[in-house]
Amino acid sequence: MKCRFAAVRGFAKLLLVALSALASFAALPALAPAADQWVFRAPAARPTDKPDPNRHTYDEKQAPESPACTPNFCIHWVARGADAPSPIDDDGIEDGDGVPDFVERVEEVSEHVYEVENRRLGWRDPRSDGTVGGGRGKTDVYLAEIGGSLFGYAAPDKGQATKEHTLPRRLHGYLVIDNDYDPFEFPGTDPIEDLQVTFSHEYTHILQFGYDAYQDAWFAESTATWMEDQVYNRINDYLRYVRRWERLNEVPITESAIREYGSAVWNQWLARRYGRAVIRRAWAGAIHVRPGGFSVAAYDRAIREAGPSDFDRDFARFARDLAEWRTEEIFREGALYGDLPRQGSLSPSSPDRRRLLDHTTFQLLRVDAPGGRAVVVEAAAPTGASAGLALVGRIGGEEDGEVVSRLRFKRRGGRLSVKLPDPGRFDRLTAVLVNADSTAIGFSARQLDWNYLTDTAPFWARARVLR
Repeated sequence: MKCRFAAVRGFAKLLLVALSALASFAALPALAPAADQWVFRAPAARPTDKPDPNRHTYDEKQAPESPACTPNFCIHWVARGADAPSPIDDDGIEDGDGVPDFVERVEEVSEHVYEVENRRLGWRDPRSDGTVGGGRGKTDVYLAEIGGSLFGYAAPDKGQATKEHTLPRRLHGYLVIDNDYDPFEFPGTDPIEDLQVTFSHEYTHILQFGYDAYQDAWFAESTATWMEDQVYNRINDYLRYVRRWERLNEVPITESAIREYGSAVWNQWLARRYGRAVIRRAWAGAIHVRPGGFSVAAYDRAIREAGPSDFDRDFARFARDLAEWRTEEIFREGALYGDLPRQGSLSPSSPDRRRLLDHTTFQLLRVDAPGGRAVVVEAAAPTGASAGLALVGRIGGEEDGEVVSRLRFKRRGGRLSVKLPDPGRFDRLTAVLVNADSTAIGFSARQLDWNYLTDTAPFWARARVLR
């Protein structure tokens, strides 16, 4: 045991030197403008733009009644061809007015989404596109046959570059959504629910463009997926992504991959702790953080304002709460989630466990301690890296049980220890190892990601029982 902890300390000293040498660089503003990094949604031509159409360009002229405008949106469609919605006009807002029922349904959904996101939740109105599209200052929505590949998408408009050929960080954009959400193209889903969650998700991207279009994709997608459930809580479409997220605990929460949608649960956790406004404040302050476009810093700023805490410490708390999230003590819809898998076990008779954790990841280890006065779990994390160790006990069932936990967090790693008395009372005990470190330096244009400094960090853990 001693030689293994000593080996960790040796590695940790090297890591500490690297972190301290790079810390001053990480704190500086980006040397290049954020536009030189990437936009989480690239500017694209509208379906009506010519001679530079995108892949969903209209082959026909817009219908005579298009666009149909509401106070905040203008809906565009064609009357013929593959992109045309059903022409049925029987039960809409005004029967027989020439506006298809599906278009009128989009109008209703759009204004409901605006009411929730901009009025009730207080998100800033979209950046105006001027007279482009259907009306001054209104968000344009284009119906197109995109089923089979996409539910919908949002994109910033082209032509917003400055004379210096750089894009501003705040952009205006438009929406493209499917023209009918045909169940044949979207099997196993409901067409109206598809429209509702897609509109709320993609419109959130329009709002995000107006705050800062150069944030990380995981920040944009996780908050847009979270927003779906704020606007249409009963639908719970985000659970499709949470089920994938449950099996990918080794993937950093900051990675822009399929896990980014399921990371809506991170925003669920933050909103439960600080209120839903913390997500909006993260976006509102994003443009002011340094380095530019570093989304962890945007969260960190909002958490510190709501605090007292910060991103690393709260990620450790979040990881602890995941161990028994189905009890609904922390996650209001936890009973709908799946039980997270364990990556191994600890027992007093087993050898010390060595685990490698990337930044912003965690591992759950089942603890076997049927008796004794108390159970103790000890760990060693690389010095210089934010780390957490939790011991979580559940008394009772997965959905209605009582959770008792202890968490130890250290900003600069090292030895950690947690203890729970009377381990025999628990139906399940779980140790949670957390690499909560989010230190990064520089943006990699090749990987389209930041260079994080504490990946594959070695953690050692053991359990013992006090008799």
